[in-house]
Amino acid sequence: MTSRVTRRDFLKIGAAGLASAVLAGCQSPRRWVELEPYVRPPEEELAGVPTWFASTCRQCPAGCGVIVRTMNGRALKLEGNPEHPLNRGKLCARGQAGLQLLYNPDRLAGPVRQAQRGSRQFEALGWNEAVNALYHALDSAGGSVATWLGTTTSGHVYDLFRRLTSALGAPDPLVFDLYSALNGYPALAGGQGALPGYPLGQADVVVSFGANVLGPGPSAVRYGIEYGDMRSQALGQRGYLAQLEPRMSITGAVADRWLPIRPGSEGLVAAALLRLIADQGLGGDRAERAAALAADVDIEQAAQESELTTGELQELAQMFAAAERPLAIPGGASDAAALSAVQALNAVAGMGGQGADLPPAGTPTPVRPPLSTWAGARDLVARMRAGDIQVLLVHGANPAYDLPPGAGLAEALSNVPTVVSFAPLVDETAVHADLILPDRTYLESWGYEVVSPNFGLPMVSGQQPVVTPVFDARSTADVLLTVGQGMPAIAAQMPWSDEVAMLQEMVAGLGPGEAGGSGAAVLWARFLQHGGWWSASPPAPVTVAAPSAPATVAPSQYQGQASQYPYHLHVYVSDLLAAGREASQPWLQGSPDPMTTMAWQTWVEVHPATARELGIQDGEVVRVVSPYGSLEAPVYVYPAIRPDTVAIPSGQGHTDLGRYARGRGDNVLKLLSAEARTDGGLAWADLRVRIEPTGRQAGMARFENRVGVTEGFINQGFPGE
Repeated sequence: MTSRVTRRDFLKIGAAGLASAVLAGCQSPRRWVELEPYVRPPEEELAGVPTWFASTCRQCPAGCGVIVRTMNGRALKLEGNPEHPLNRGKLCARGQAGLQLLYNPDRLAGPVRQAQRGSRQFEALGWNEAVNALYHALDSAGGSVATWLGTTTSGHVYDLFRRLTSALGAPDPLVFDLYSALNGYPALAGGQGALPGYPLGQADVVVSFGANVLGPGPSAVRYGIEYGDMRSQALGQRGYLAQLEPRMSITGAVADRWLPIRPGSEGLVAAALLRLIADQGLGGDRAERAAALAADVDIEQAAQESELTTGELQELAQMFAAAERPLAIPGGASDAAALSAVQALNAVAGMGGQGADLPPAGTPTPVRPPLSTWAGARDLVARMRAGDIQVLLVHGANPAYDLPPGAGLAEALSNVPTVVSFAPLVDETAVHADLILPDRTYLESWGYEVVSPNFGLPMVSGQQPVVTPVFDARSTADVLLTVGQGMPAIAAQMPWSDEVAMLQEMVAGLGPGEAGGSGAAVLWARFLQHGGWWSASPPAPVTVAAPSAPATVAPSQYQGQASQYPYHLHVYVSDLLAAGREASQPWLQGSPDPMTTMAWQTWVEVHPATARELGIQDGEVVRVVSPYGSLEAPVYVYPAIRPDTVAIPSGQGHTDLGRYARGRGDNVLKLLSAEARTDGGLAWADLRVRIEPTGRQAGMARFENRVGVTEGFINQGFPGE
């Protein structure tokens, strides 16, 4: 334990000396596993015999439990934790690839300074000098400090950033990244931080309004388990899934019925179903509940806008109302009005979407970082541009990649005197930083995740280091605690010697949970052994609060005139690269996309009829132009998409983030507007584009052999064209 020093003492000895003292005090037996070769191996380690550690996957915000197999101090394999109630031993491809972040050759070996931003010429620093520089920047900035975090930032790191900014008189950290924006997290959470978990496994009829629940959305692994439960119900019953979306996703591929609706019409379809249930008295009591929530909707107009027939709307309404346990799931493109209409369907059905929350805990309470909207992120960029921010701290986010170019982030950053990044690899934002203080990766770090969605069972997933840090990276939490020791106002809010002491106090306040036991030491040991804490009570019934007003949804107003931009743009989250953070991992870059088998590049999906109309074919490079920008990429002729729609995945187009990500494909955000929707979300689902052939051909990295197949698609056409 390190003794408290005064501000005067701190300034006398400098942050350099204090950093050594405090961080040295963080070490204790068995907090790290020694790396091979062993000089004095730990007692629990035997050469050639594997050791398993329970931790948490941080490849996405879901918080799945993982078991990491280590041997001779090296992590060799990740698998799902069979004890963890969220993912029940399952793990997705992105979770399996986490080792390639840990051992990535492009990770920073230690802290660096960049004399000229954007030069990519870095000067190595010692940690004492780096912490000292951060201290002086914060001390001089006072309340003019801003913090930008991502959705995978550990809850305790968010808590420490929040305490630091509060003590300085600065606003709370902003939590925003492209993954949360494209998946509609802020709208789904409704400002509460907790995401709804829809009980797919309990439903017998499911209508998905663009929700790619088996893809890279909220808790994809758990939804895969729920999907299996839905398909294998008691007495041989098999649930029914109808998927409404403009381009067939992996969820649409396994649905019983795929309905290619026009982009942006999801909410209008939900409102029309409510109206039909109410007007036609479908479902008995459900018709009465629908009458109280249904707005005035012209069914003919809804059919025209969505390009479904009135018969298809009628069939969906009858099927939903007649089912015993129907469920509606909104997608990431849904704005507040569309979400209200979908949730009204669930209220009518008596199903739900909200999970139980954590019980009151001790001090500190586990924190679920509140999600920020795109409007909130844009406001911070405006403050930076105006010169109101003296120090910007960035952790777990990459806004220079995640924001549309029209947001003007580069210009805004130039008006911030000090930018500090905590990225383990040099990403697009770190290139604009003065200091990079690389955090450890999640397999080298302590932390926790308040699981959301939790599907009715409160959970805190535990994270612990499974190997000694591969490079000379330092825990961001310990860096903040070190800096705080020199500022009395901050030190009062951060009374811990290191992050482990903070986490131990938090776990002791949670209580025994399902693992049982009593006493702080026992609770901490069980937290590490089992990979987290979860309630001993059975999952609470998942319910949803009925909207307070009728679900009024207006027809979509698209960006761009149809005469100039004849095609709808459908941006979708890559099943493997997600929103681009995982592009540094070659396993994910080289794995074939499950719907197209494409890899290592960006592509533009067009319908065979569209390809025939434009005279283009597989591999031909086209220019996609929106009112806000353009990009070039090869065509992939894809029959499972609307003829009036083109689709482009996210995740590529990096200029940095290491050798495996740099210079591959293009970033689809070049096509998007920087304006916010009326509900504050990123406007990406109501955009029109045009396609301009370039006459050039590009090689396509794909797994399948399509010789003769494309011509068949083009000649046969599409049943719905």
